[in-house]
Amino acid sequence: MRRSPDPSPHPLPDPLPDPLRGGAALARSEVRRLRVPGLEHVRHVRDGQEWVPHWHAEWSFGAVVHGRCRCTVGGRPWLIEPGDVMAIAPGVVHTGVLDDPAARGGVLVVMLYVPGRWLQGEGLAEPGASGLLRAPALARQAGAMASADDAQAWLRRAVPRFGGTPAAEDLAADAGARPSPAERALLERVRAAVLAGEHRVTGLADRCGVSRKRIHQVVAQWTGMAPSDYLRAARLHRAKDLLARREPPAAVAADCGFADQAHFTRWFRRAFGYTPGDWVQASLRP
Repeated sequence: MRRSPDPSPHPLPDPLPDPLRGGAALARSEVRRLRVPGLEHVRHVRDGQEWVPHWHAEWSFGAVVHGRCRCTVGGRPWLIEPGDVMAIAPGVVHTGVLDDPAARGGVLVVMLYVPGRWLQGEGLAEPGASGLLRAPALARQAGAMASADDAQAWLRRAVPRFGGTPAAEDLAADAGARPSPAERALLERVRAAVLAGEHRVTGLADRCGVSRKRIHQVVAQWTGMAPSDYLRAARLHRAKDLLARREPPAAVAADCGFADQAHFTRWFRRAFGYTPGDWVQASLRP
């Protein structure tokens, strides 16, 4: 994949600052909700962390500061290395795993999840598609974010870089055909059924008035996920919203169709990198 060069590249700091050296206190991701409005800031620091197929309702912008991320985005393999900055469009299914091939003692991937309304309020055009660019200076700045003001300033610098980048154009071209009006309508009915609390593929088919086979064909083709995986991911997104409204985690687990709270916590962490409790605490912070 072609990448846009950084106009003013700088080496990343070496050695790693002590807080990033993988101590027990930073064995899992750190999440903050920024009131500016609704931005989510996550620092992933665990070597070996994996994500199951999932998506986000918001734009995902981020950078690899240390280590690397091997992932698939919209069905395409990406190798994201130190100094790379990424944008993943809303609804695009992706997976990933972090590692530290140079054994430098730390992994740091910084992500910001950005609602479209924030971009509109800032007068920033959304990128044409998911993309990846080489920008060591931006990556280093992402690693130094410490406040909501830092996050917003970084986004104002980063987002315009994805407008019309070759990487974004490549991904848009690879996307090829789009769902037909009937397929789009079915996908909307599937989403509505999930939001209404449906947890079974058979139930989706019944609610949508089509066969299980048709559900499987359309969901697999246009989301890249089996219907059961899609359902689980959608349930996790619904759970995240309920937790942000301060619903009790045990009740959320039951309401979203998980066998128990431990089962819910395991899948939540595999999708988002942090636990339901971490998300609740982030939602409670002023």
